[in-house]
Amino acid sequence: MQRLVLLLLLSWAFTNCKRDKSAEPQPLPEIAGIVGKWHLVETRYKAGDSTIVKNMTNEPQKAFSIRFDGVILYDGYGSCCATSEYEINGNVFKVKPQKDVPYNENCGLVDCFACPKLIITQAGDEMTIESCLGGIDKYVREK
Repeated sequence: MQRLVLLLLLSWAFTNCKRDKSAEPQPLPEIAGIVGKWHLVETRYKAGDSTIVKNMTNEPQKAFSIRFDGVILYDGYGSCCATSEYEINGNVFKVKPQKDVPYNENCGLVDCFACPKLIITQAGDEMTIESCLGGIDKYVREK
């Protein structure tokens, strides 16, 4: 009888264990390859007829992260000029936040021009993002 009571108590205890609610949900499959923290290593843009390539590895910069639902965060805050759509390796993904996006108070000072879509090419720990203005930035994943 004691074993039965003990078994019932143990099964009740295990079913009532709390899960870590602070853990991020699993990334959506369409964006699993780009979820994580990224650092800028190179930027490419046109100046007249020339293409300028600038190595950014020695420049002071802040990393950004892409959350499980595709939201881009800088220092934990949502992007001031967020894009609502990505084309990732040829596949279109519409960003729909699945949890609150922290608002940066400094965004009130920013005059935004958000591209309607960013073109992302990702392979392994490297990613390039092409904006609607023609610039191409190359990033590496933070390990």
